[in-house]
Amino acid sequence: MPFKSKAQRRWMYANKPEMAKKWEKHTPKSKKLPEKVSKKGKK
Repeated sequence: MPFKSKAQRRWMYANKPEMAKKWEKHTPKSKKLPEKVSKKGKK
């Protein structure tokens, strides 16, 4: 599963580094990630 944001990447490396390494393989290197992703359905 690829990362959706920079904040998600930081959290994953801090709390679950083994899983983060697996996710890194699925995230394209050229993809620009947003700092944070807004929640869907927020009113």
